[in-house]
Amino acid sequence: MNKSAPPVTKSPASWLERFDEWSNEVGDRLNPILIKETRQSLKSRQFVFTFFSLLTAALAWTIVGSLSRMPQIYTTPSAPTLLLGYYALLAVPMLLVVPLAAYRSLEVEIDDGTLELLSISVLTPWQIVLGKLASSLLQILLYFIVLFPCMAYAYTLRGVDLISIFLMASALLGSGVLLTIIAIFFAPLTHSRTGRTLTLLLTVIILLTAVAVISWLIGFLILNGISFQDGEKFFLITACVTLGCCFGHLLLTAAAAQLTPESENRSSPLRRSLLALSTTLLFISALALFTLDARTTRNTGLAQDVVLYTLTICGWILWTLAGSMLAAESSQLTPRVRRDLPNSILHRSISTWLTPGPVTGVVFVSINALILVSWLGFGLRWLAESSMTEDDYLLVTKRLTWTYEMSSTFAAYLIITVVLVRYLFLFIRRKQNPRIEIGIAALTVIAILMTLLPYSIGLHLNEFRPYPFSAWQASNWAWTLIEIYKGNDPGQIPLIIKSIAFTGFLLTIVRNPQVTRARRTATPQRVQEEMARNERTSEDHENIDPLK
Repeated sequence: MNKSAPPVTKSPASWLERFDEWSNEVGDRLNPILIKETRQSLKSRQFVFTFFSLLTAALAWTIVGSLSRMPQIYTTPSAPTLLLGYYALLAVPMLLVVPLAAYRSLEVEIDDGTLELLSISVLTPWQIVLGKLASSLLQILLYFIVLFPCMAYAYTLRGVDLISIFLMASALLGSGVLLTIIAIFFAPLTHSRTGRTLTLLLTVIILLTAVAVISWLIGFLILNGISFQDGEKFFLITACVTLGCCFGHLLLTAAAAQLTPESENRSSPLRRSLLALSTTLLFISALALFTLDARTTRNTGLAQDVVLYTLTICGWILWTLAGSMLAAESSQLTPRVRRDLPNSILHRSISTWLTPGPVTGVVFVSINALILVSWLGFGLRWLAESSMTEDDYLLVTKRLTWTYEMSSTFAAYLIITVVLVRYLFLFIRRKQNPRIEIGIAALTVIAILMTLLPYSIGLHLNEFRPYPFSAWQASNWAWTLIEIYKGNDPGQIPLIIKSIAFTGFLLTIVRNPQVTRARRTATPQRVQEEMARNERTSEDHENIDPLK
């Protein structure tokens, strides 16, 4: 009598098999645009020519550079000379070729109409943008891997420490990625032939300027080494990484917004990214108080006051540009946008000012301007008081007081101009539908008129002779800020301007009470069924085995 065979027990999978299964699942879920872009870029003539040219140039420079240092290469440190050559070889493809290739790749998608086909597929604009970026990042890594052994060879020749080489490589990688993001941002900025020519020219100018600045910094690093203290090194690395990530995210969000149909919500992601970048600036300003000396006498040291002033100027430039565009948005919301608006009281109180619209844009910019002014006037002063000696605290307080006076006055002028831009576009949109980028031009014109009109009237009344500053120049923001910068007493003008700004801010909210009310519309049953069908289709595409 035959006995039944014992059941076959499957042995537990090893960690390598589990990792292989996980890799297959991740590979199946990869961005399809990434696979397409990677195949096209690695097979393109541009990549093949650049890659083999880099190989040939690296080999030639290794031989020529080594022979030119003979016989001193055995006794004299020779690494700086070779590293400068290797950097020059890497800078061309990583900082110029790859960003321009990414710009051209997205521009071709727009010209050929391929982007319109992608927009009606299951791919989101973020997937398209990240696919372009990931493909460029792969090329950057391949170029970097080619010269990595050459850098190791240069390190053995002495003269450059390992940290300098690591910083040089990190700066190249980070700069290459950030410049690629800038190129991707400019590619869909305009659709006209003249506009594309101008954006291409602007992209090339930005890339060449960045290459010149980065080359000077890295050349100084290779030849002179690191002369900063530990706190300054930590501040520089942290500031560059955090600012680079936030600024790159903002540009990617803006690029994805340009690829998003007008019926979608393109404003809320941009506002969240702006908020993150502004918060990062506040964090870096606090970090400067803790890591940098209040009194820097060394020529190579980082001056705390210069860092704080630079961060303040960057913050106001950011919110000036953002405010001009947010105030120029259309107040008409599509049904698709209304379905995602906050409905509950708690949700509206938190995220109403992140929703699209010129009124919410004016309030959003005004609130962030108030936060920035409060941080400069009270937040940093409290941190300085709790972490500094009495002498350093007095010095920092003096700087912050001057910065607070300048910033609070500038914030008041900014709120006034943003409110004026909002009402100007309210009139323009009755007959036309301009792009929000026109808001920058509108704010510029309003700011110029606020300066030139009172100054011209004063010149006429004084028979075109120089005259002193007076209350009649209240709208002249440039002259008022110059008086504060020089330490002169502008009188009651800052108080008047702040009162006007506060009044305009309140009128914007009072005249638009519907903004804070529930405006959300229910999703129709037909749309719900279509969304569920699209989700099932997307899941079916992800579960398809690519080998079958």
